[in-house]
Amino acid sequence: MRISTFWMQQQSVNAMLDQQAAVARTQLQLSSRKRILSPSDDPAGSAQAIGLGHADAALTQYQRNIDSVDASLGLEDQTLSSVSDLLGRVRTLALEGGNGSMDADARKNLATEVRQRLAQLVQLGNTRDPGGDYIFAGARTATQPFVQTPAGVSYAGDQQQRAVAIAPGQTIETGDPGSAVFQQIPSGNGYFELAAAPGNQGTLVSGATSVSDIAAWDRGSYQIAFTAPGSYEVRDASNNLVGSGSYSDPTTIEFRGVQVAFTGTPAAGDSYQVSPSGSKDMFSTLSEIASALEATDLTPHDAAAISDRLGRAVDNLDRASDRIVDIRARIGARMNTADDQQSLNGSVAIDVKAQLGKVQDVDYASAISTLSLQMTGLQAAQQTYAKLQGLSLFNYLK
Repeated sequence: MRISTFWMQQQSVNAMLDQQAAVARTQLQLSSRKRILSPSDDPAGSAQAIGLGHADAALTQYQRNIDSVDASLGLEDQTLSSVSDLLGRVRTLALEGGNGSMDADARKNLATEVRQRLAQLVQLGNTRDPGGDYIFAGARTATQPFVQTPAGVSYAGDQQQRAVAIAPGQTIETGDPGSAVFQQIPSGNGYFELAAAPGNQGTLVSGATSVSDIAAWDRGSYQIAFTAPGSYEVRDASNNLVGSGSYSDPTTIEFRGVQVAFTGTPAAGDSYQVSPSGSKDMFSTLSEIASALEATDLTPHDAAAISDRLGRAVDNLDRASDRIVDIRARIGARMNTADDQQSLNGSVAIDVKAQLGKVQDVDYASAISTLSLQMTGLQAAQQTYAKLQGLSLFNYLK
């Protein structure tokens, strides 16, 4: 068998190319810090690295989502803090206006501020985030949720709560719809509401209302009627007599587990309606307070009626303030949940990155040692090729 010079040279070239490829691959591993450069290098490890990479990317996105949640809920909480301060100010104005010593002009000045506070409340309801989305519009973030017209304030958003994922299978709400924040608030004391009959003629003013025995309260409708300045009776919706008694200023009337305080003097035929608590919105409550403050008191009855209307509106303001406190508490709970999950995600991300590093990161010490050996092999292949190139019978002819 004869071995040709071409074959020997080709073998040397192939050896150099193989060594160059090995050197290039090791250098690429060192520069990229990756042991697996293609799936063929380690099929099982490559599949594991892909899975861990997806998990790491998901955790990164969850952390971004939590940052977004914190920003959204933080803005909502700040806005509701302003709403709470506003309601507190209006409550103070309403109580001042209910003072019998205040004249009509002074109450009108208070009404002017209440109207301004109403416009401010609408603006707060239409708060936008830095991205331009309305935070109280539900899922209709591009739609202005509250529109003020002469007829009142209407809601144009929806009832949905936006939510984002903060962990596999776990979502958290990023806000609350305006209908739940500013509307759909229980009226009266939360159990029942009290309303004076439009035809009342006396100087009677209703005061504090409460439920003293929740088991006895049947959530029915009742009428407290004053048959004479010194006596009253309570009848249910079927006109059945529930209770009666004598009246003197002041008096607290009790029936079916509820209590209603009164001051002043009723006229025969005056009455109050007791109804189960309904739904009230903040905007109409402020509007009713302004209207009551703008009323002119020409008689002692008119002054009493104004005080009565303001007192009942203050009850509605208190329920509105309770709603704000409740929602802010829920916001705080959501923010705590998000923060706890962010810490957990961070710990999991560290573990995932560590596992990913074990699977795909190059061992520098081993890779450098391998590169050194490969460079030595490449140099040997190059030297061998150079010697083969110099072999010729002519070198031995004298």
